[in-house]
Amino acid sequence: MHVSVIGLGKVGLSFASCLAAAGHRVVGVDLDTDLVSSVNRRDIRTPEPGVAARLARGEPNAVTATTDAACAVLETAVTFVIVPTPSNARGGFSLRYVLAACDTIGGALRRKADRHTVAIVSTLLPGSSDRMIIPRLEAASGRTCVDGFGYCYNPSFIALGEVVKGIEQPDYLLIGEADARAGDVILSIHQSMVTVKSPVARMTPIEAEITKIASNAHETMRVSFANMLLSICSEVPGADVDRVTGALAHRMGRRFFKGAVPYGGPCWPRDNQALAVFIDTVRAISQLPRAVDTFNAEHGRYVLGKVLAVAPPGQTVGVLGLAYKPGTPVIDSSFGIELARSLAREGRRVVGWDPLASDDARTALGDAVEVRSTVEECVAQSNVVVIAIPLPELASIDWRQAGHVTMVDCWRCLPEDAAGRFRDYVPLGRGPRRDVAAWLDEIAGDAYAPLVS
Repeated sequence: MHVSVIGLGKVGLSFASCLAAAGHRVVGVDLDTDLVSSVNRRDIRTPEPGVAARLARGEPNAVTATTDAACAVLETAVTFVIVPTPSNARGGFSLRYVLAACDTIGGALRRKADRHTVAIVSTLLPGSSDRMIIPRLEAASGRTCVDGFGYCYNPSFIALGEVVKGIEQPDYLLIGEADARAGDVILSIHQSMVTVKSPVARMTPIEAEITKIASNAHETMRVSFANMLLSICSEVPGADVDRVTGALAHRMGRRFFKGAVPYGGPCWPRDNQALAVFIDTVRAISQLPRAVDTFNAEHGRYVLGKVLAVAPPGQTVGVLGLAYKPGTPVIDSSFGIELARSLAREGRRVVGWDPLASDDARTALGDAVEVRSTVEECVAQSNVVVIAIPLPELASIDWRQAGHVTMVDCWRCLPEDAAGRFRDYVPLGRGPRRDVAAWLDEIAGDAYAPLVS
């Protein structure tokens, strides 16, 4: 099939590469002329694994790129729109880029005789398709949805650093279809890319919009629940959060269920807030997503307190991991960045390191934090080191040179033999070495429950 992809960001470019690998002819659209030129020269550089290889091994014209979205629509039968939907002042999602794409697509459809299918991949608030996007496409095209063009809301469930995996090995395929014919087209394209047997959920656009944003909100709730358990186990001698979550996972599942640091990234925090805003708008009860958001911030302060407790003023703290997760340079809502800033405000000298995010971290942190080029340099200059994200690169470090360091392992990701290399090893989520009899007697004994004669 001949497919156009409007928006060649991290997700859009990955999606285009998977389409090409599945045998489709793809026209990518982006306003970045340098990006368009690099796609056409086939010399794309991206941190997303598998993208460059898929683009390079395809047929010579399997993927081309242009800045002319109307031309791309005229040449193709299906258009996927993967443009940003940034947060607006109220905490919802702005549709300005989506609606601009709709105007261009609709204008091109006036010049086409055959039916065209449009799929919006960008995250939307519930009701956006029916109330704003479809009417905009109809007005711009002079056609009616279903009879004149096909429409689907078709969000992806992906994570940066493994976008290709999320496209080719999805947990399930979600298609919000205005009509079954459009849904069939979008499903057939996905099934050509998918390499595993994945369930399919087909529903109306508004149901799919609710499903997408609810999925991200549920994942933040799971992270926060695991982090609550981490804080409990950190304070109770003999407790290990991994054994607790491991047992609960038999009924609750393991996905996003590991006690560690607050969640971050470009999607989870804003999607959780946007869901709360939407719930308020429809006059339902928004306490749950708001409570999760509040807990996430409080958990960050809890972890900060644990670090400050072992790093007196004037000491140097090294933060390993400045991106929001391993495998990506993205620092949006990164706990490592926020931790570094907070430690600097509290009078600690802070040095940081990340294998992919160092350049963006330097720009974001300015003079407050010194970002080092190697992990060894960061550790050597630190009194206390914090593992903010579980970087795979840490497995190859010779920790014998870190005997002067107190290591705060937020993820308990270091091997057992490494723990003895440090001056002190603090694995968050494992109970301290102290007696809790005094306070346990207060809450579980007879201190406040006098016997009745």
